[in-house]
Amino acid sequence: MATCKECGARKRRWPRSCSRCRSESGGAEVAGEAADLAVSVGVLGWITRGVMSVVRLVIRAFN
Repeated sequence: MATCKECGARKRRWPRSCSRCRSESGGAEVAGEAADLAVSVGVLGWITRGVMSVVRLVIRAFN
């Protein structure tokens, strides 16, 4: 068994994270930030679609 470099607890193998550190990490914060980013990207997508539709309407009006 290996030891965790962060907390010194015993863990299984190298690629796996320590169960103690994993439970104490800010996983919820990361998930919240990812959700905020997804919402922002979605909102920007809707704004871009709206601007493009207005541009198309203006181009049709002048043609």
